[in-house]
Amino acid sequence: MENVKLTANQEAILKIVREDFAEGAFAADVLEKVEGKTFNAINATLASLATKGLVSKTKAVRGEKMLTKYIPVPTAE
Repeated sequence: MENVKLTANQEAILKIVREDFAEGAFAADVLEKVEGKTFNAINATLASLATKGLVSKTKAVRGEKMLTKYIPVPTAE
């Protein structure tokens, strides 16, 4: 994959998802690991990472709701 430019916020969220949630995470899961951010900010950041191909999106059940789950895309590092 070509070199993708990321903001500091995107880099921080991507690092959390890759290190702590290899099997995927909901925005609420990531929010628990971040201070000073809102749910909507985390969700928007995860969605922006998906458009860059760094995480994939799928629908999964959490509680009684179908929510978007973000799964890190393996890298060739």
